[in-house]
Amino acid sequence: MEKGKLIGKGMTAEVYEWEKDRVLKLFADRYNQDWVKVEAKKGSAVHNAGISSPSVFDVIDVDGRTGIILQQIYGKSMLREIQEEPWKSYLFAQKLARFHYKIHQYSSDELPSQRERFAFTINRSSKLDGETRNKIIDYVDSLPNGKSICHGDLHFNNVIISNKKLVAIDWSSAYQGNPLGDVARTCMMMSSPSSPIRIPDVISSFFQYAKWLIYWTYLNEYMRLSKAKFEDIDAWMLPVAAAKLKDKVHGDEKWLMDIINKRLKQFNP
Repeated sequence: MEKGKLIGKGMTAEVYEWEKDRVLKLFADRYNQDWVKVEAKKGSAVHNAGISSPSVFDVIDVDGRTGIILQQIYGKSMLREIQEEPWKSYLFAQKLARFHYKIHQYSSDELPSQRERFAFTINRSSKLDGETRNKIIDYVDSLPNGKSICHGDLHFNNVIISNKKLVAIDWSSAYQGNPLGDVARTCMMMSSPSSPIRIPDVISSFFQYAKWLIYWTYLNEYMRLSKAKFEDIDAWMLPVAAAKLKDKVHGDEKWLMDIINKRLKQFNP
């Protein structure tokens, strides 16, 4: 079957219309079939666990590249909703926190462990020397473990509002572990200098305030629901920052290195 219209494009793949109510997530050439099969397995594990996420149907090769056939989710992303109605940012931040907390009530032994995921990403950061990488990975081992399904990259653009229901997409970074590490990752993306939350020019002077409001609304709502303490979430910022270096997001590198160096000094004051 021929792929249809291009409907989305990200850092790793393009998304095309496929057959009725399905899409093709077609990966870049650098991702081989084995790598794509791992992502498909994660997506299946998450969906089968009961989380609101797309069904996974097949892994196929198209035009010399490997792709995944997924359920098509109709609707708008939370990011698009915020862009269109920025005055509702507070409400969307609350909804994201509640949805994230709900995700964390599920578990699946088919997903990699938190330590595996952090070790994989931290070891692929060329900005950290081997000794520093090992120190941070060992630090992850000192943090409390968990059995929650963690998205690994949950933000407003990875949640679709479909018929008033929230659906989480892009489970490539999923793992099982302590949910507070997952929350720390979302908090870090919200406070990033390169945050994807774009506010219309007409209220650009309120951009920093809007980011602050979204960050603290999300965090406070999650802490309210989970009874988690701020310091327990904050304890995950070092490995989360080290892992995020792998993303190579323009504008983030110096900011992340400042966080890492500051946290490392706590080990060697």
